[in-house]
Amino acid sequence: MGDNEEHVSRIREQFTRQAEAYSQMRQTREEAGLRALVGLAGTTAGDRVLDVACGPGFLTMEFARQAESALGVDATEEFVRRARREAAARGIGNVRFELGEADRLELGDADFDVASCRAAFHHFLEPASVLAEMRRVVKPGGRLLVADMLGSEDRTRADHHDRIERLCDPTHVRALPESDFDRMFREAGLELLQRPKSRLDYDVEDWLAHGGPDAAVAQEIRELLRASLDTDRCGLQVRLTEGRLRFSHTAAAFVLRVPHA
Repeated sequence: MGDNEEHVSRIREQFTRQAEAYSQMRQTREEAGLRALVGLAGTTAGDRVLDVACGPGFLTMEFARQAESALGVDATEEFVRRARREAAARGIGNVRFELGEADRLELGDADFDVASCRAAFHHFLEPASVLAEMRRVVKPGGRLLVADMLGSEDRTRADHHDRIERLCDPTHVRALPESDFDRMFREAGLELLQRPKSRLDYDVEDWLAHGGPDAAVAQEIRELLRASLDTDRCGLQVRLTEGRLRFSHTAAAFVLRVPHA
């Protein structure tokens, strides 16, 4: 088994175990944020949309409300089951969910008008390969939406941030800094249309629940975050609010266009 296969197996194990906690996070399912992403992608009623690493499928379903059809693909069977069940409960008939790996999509070239990937690039061992697959399945003139947390441009802060993320969720690889996203988009030959940024705020105890570390690791994470209260060692704006430890991710939503040949 190669490195990527082993990593995907770890992802399946982690998110099968934590599917319920992840699905209930406000940042995962908040409708206003989902609608904003669908609008940002310029989705129209005639679009066929692919949502890569779709998780529990909330963004995919929001795309389906605005598009002709939407397909969500995820490597974790439990997420696919949950997404299918939720779509059926909501009566959304123009959405499908399938098992699949982001870096080798079993889909034809130029099959979609829009391809999206939200909150997943930090999990990929080879993010450029995933981007290449997204580009391949989108027709010329179509759009890509890549939304994720940003890592610090300062290597020391970035390393500290990634250490904390991996302690909480061992499938975290690296939070890409904006400059790395820019380089990856250029090398893929994509045209950057928009890059709005936002701040995602977390209560540390709620955030720990999504990763599910054991008690000793959770305490190590708290201590690492507290060490950043005065010096912001991890670039996460760590703070105490009414006695609760909190931090923030800086996130970006990149909207890209596939050029015509």
